[in-house]
Amino acid sequence: MRLFDTSFLLKAKEGKKGGLFDTLLVTSTGWGADPYGHVRISAENSKWYRFDGQYRRFRYFNFLNNIANPNFATQPTNPATGEHGYDTRQQLGDFDLTILPKNEKIRFNVGFSPERYSGPAFTTYHVGGDDFMLLSNLRSRSNDFRVGADWKLGPVNFSLLQGFRRFREDSSVDNNYLNLGANPAATNALLTSFHRNDPVRGSVNYTRFSAHTLLAKKLDMTGRIIYSSATSNQSFVESFTGANWNTRITGLPSTFNPPNTLTLGQYSINGNTKRPNTLGDFGVTYMATDKLRISNTFRVETFQINGGDFYTARFNVTRANGTVLAPIIVNNGGNPFIFNEVTKYRKIQDTVEGDYQFNDRYAAHLGYRYGTRRIEEFKNGFGLNANLPAALAPTADEETNHTNAFFGGFKARPLKEWTVYFDAEHGTADNVFTRVGNYNYTNLRARSRYAPTHKLSLNFSVITRNNSNPSEIGGVSLADFGVNIKSRVFNSSVDWTANERLSFSAGYTHNRVDSDAVVDFFFNGVEHPAGHSLYFMRNHFFYLDTVAHLLPRVTLYAAYRINKDTGQGNRLADPTGTPGFLVTSYPMSFQSPEGRLSIRVNHRLDWNVGYQYYNYNESGLLRYNIGAFIVSPRPQNYHAHMPYTSLRIYFGGGER
Repeated sequence: MRLFDTSFLLKAKEGKKGGLFDTLLVTSTGWGADPYGHVRISAENSKWYRFDGQYRRFRYFNFLNNIANPNFATQPTNPATGEHGYDTRQQLGDFDLTILPKNEKIRFNVGFSPERYSGPAFTTYHVGGDDFMLLSNLRSRSNDFRVGADWKLGPVNFSLLQGFRRFREDSSVDNNYLNLGANPAATNALLTSFHRNDPVRGSVNYTRFSAHTLLAKKLDMTGRIIYSSATSNQSFVESFTGANWNTRITGLPSTFNPPNTLTLGQYSINGNTKRPNTLGDFGVTYMATDKLRISNTFRVETFQINGGDFYTARFNVTRANGTVLAPIIVNNGGNPFIFNEVTKYRKIQDTVEGDYQFNDRYAAHLGYRYGTRRIEEFKNGFGLNANLPAALAPTADEETNHTNAFFGGFKARPLKEWTVYFDAEHGTADNVFTRVGNYNYTNLRARSRYAPTHKLSLNFSVITRNNSNPSEIGGVSLADFGVNIKSRVFNSSVDWTANERLSFSAGYTHNRVDSDAVVDFFFNGVEHPAGHSLYFMRNHFFYLDTVAHLLPRVTLYAAYRINKDTGQGNRLADPTGTPGFLVTSYPMSFQSPEGRLSIRVNHRLDWNVGYQYYNYNESGLLRYNIGAFIVSPRPQNYHAHMPYTSLRIYFGGGER
C-alpha cells in the first residue's frame, strides 16, 4: 500500500483574519511502501509569524552481490548478498520560524535542523593476515540550531545569523563468534571475537553577518562575513582475540609467529582537531548607464586545521605449546605515540565583470577572475601507519599559486521566435585538497530555443568541458602523472501540442566522457610506474511522452524511456604491456515503457490504472574480462512487470 501524495490547505476567507493562522498547507509524498517519504508544513499569520517545516525519511536496503565482493582463490564470492550489505534508516528535518515576517524594519528568525542515522551494515577489515567480514551497528545524530534577525537602518539592510551545530557518532562493531576470514585454512588467521568502539563528538559554532544597500539607484553594494569554529574529538578502541595471528611488528622473536593464540589484541587511538574558518566577500555593481553595468567582487577565505592523534597498542600471545609470552606493549616509553599536523590556508580572489544590453534582442557580458592562494603545512611526531610507529622528521612546507580565468557570453534573439544563449570560460583553477598544481580548463555552453508557434518548440543545447591536471611540476618533478578529462553533453527536445486534446514531448541526450590518468599499478606482481587508466562513457538517452484526452473523463498518459551506454566499445585493457593501460567503463542498457489511464469518476475521485515494464542489462561487461583481469564476474541483469492502480481523493468545498 502506497500513499503517493497528499495535500491539505486551510485558508481564511478573503478579507477576514484567521486567528492562529491565515493559511495552513500540509503536503506529503512517498508514505507507505516507498523507501523515501517527505512531509512539508507551512503556516502563516501574515502579521505575526511564518513557519516552514519539512521532514524527510529514507530507508536504504542494499544487499547486492556486486559491491566489493572479491574473488578470493580460497573462498568464492558470496552469490547471494556480497560482503557490504546495508539496511539503514535516515531521518532529516528543517524547521524555520520567522517572527514579524512583513515588518520592513525588523524581523527575527529561529531554526532547528535535526538528523538521525542508524542501522546494521556489513564491512570487511584486513587484520592479522586475513580479511574478515564484520557486522557493524551504524548510529549517528546531529542537531543544528539557528537564531538571527534582519533589520533596516536608513538605506541599509542588515542580516545576522548565529548557529550552533552538534554532532555525535556512536557506530560500533560487536562480534562474538568464530570468524574464519577469507582464507578458512586451519593454519591461517582467524577471529574468535572482535569489538570496536569509535565515538566521535563534533561541534560547529558559526556567525554570518551581511549588509546591502542601493545608493542613488546607481551603486549597489553587498558585504558579507562568515566565521565558524569547528572541533572534533575521537576515541577509537579496538580489541580482538583469535589464533595464528601476525602482529605485523618487525623485529619480534620468531616465537611470536604463528601458530599461536591471541588472547588479547588492542588498538587505542585518541584524536582531536580544530578548524577556525573566516570567509568574507564584498561586491559592488555600478549601473553606469541604462545599458551598461559593471561589477566587482572581492573575496577572502582563511582557515587553519590543528590536529593530533595519540596511539598505543597491546598484544597478548600464547604459543601453540601453551607457553604464555610476554605481552607486546606498543607505546613511547609509557606514553602514547603522537602525531601532530597543522594546515594553514589563505585564498584571495577578485572578479570583475561587465554586462551590456545593446537592445531588447541582444546582450553580452565579459569578465576576468584572479586568485592567489597560500598553503602552509607542518608535521611532526610518529607515523601512525604501522603497528610500531617510526619517528618522522619534522616538516614545514609552503606553497603559493596564482590563477587566472576569462569568461564571457551573450544572449541573442535574431527572430521573435528564436533565442540563443552562449557562455564560455577558460583559465586555471586551484584545488585545496590536492596541492599539486592548477587545473587548466575550458568550458563552453550553448543553448537554442526556437518556437515557431505557441504549439511547437524546439530546444537544443551543448556543454563541453576540458579539464587537465598538471603532468609535471617544473623545478620539482618531471614525472608524468597528469589527468586529462573531456566531457561533451548534447541535448535536444521537441514539445508539440497538436490540439487541446493531444500533446507530445520527445528528446535525446548524448553524454560523452574521455578520461586518461597516468597511474602506477601492479599486475601479476609487475609494476607499471607510468601506466594509463582510461575511462570512457558513451551514453545515449531517448524519451517520448504523450498525453491524450480520449474522453471528457478519460486521459491517457504514455511514455517510453531508453538509456544505453556503449562505454569503451571494442577497446580492451592491456595491463601487461609497456607502459600498460587499464580500460574501464560501464556499458549497460535500460528501457522502460509505461502506460496509464486516469479516469475522473466524479469531482472528488480519480482512478488511475497503469502498467510499467523495466529491462536492465549489463552483460556487456563480461567481454572485457581478460584472463586474471576480471572486470565483472557478476552482471546484475533484471526485468520487472509492474501493473499498478491508485486512487486520488479530493475533499474540499470548491473545485480543484
